[in-house]
Amino acid sequence: MRLCKRSEFLSMNHQTKSYVGRLIIIKVRPNKLLRTRLGITVTKRFGKAHDRNRFKRIVREAFRLSYPKLIQNFDLLVRPRTEAKTTSSTQILQEMVYLIGRH
Repeated sequence: MRLCKRSEFLSMNHQTKSYVGRLIIIKVRPNKLLRTRLGITVTKRFGKAHDRNRFKRIVREAFRLSYPKLIQNFDLLVRPRTEAKTTSSTQILQEMVYLIGRH
């Protein structure tokens, strides 16, 4: 249930709809599969490795918890904003559910 290949991440730059929140940015694009997939992009500019890994763990857990509520057949690409480094996991979870719910 993840975007794995580089080509899948690159294709998220075309025909996507972006939702920008205070903590994260989500790009959404329909796919031809029967499930929703998740991709996470965190650059070194975000922080040290433990900060990037913490963000990825939080987003994967938020995706796992909100998966039953999601509309199927979509690819999601999640990117952090600077404030995401200092916030709690519950705030990121709430914002992710809110932004996905807007779609």
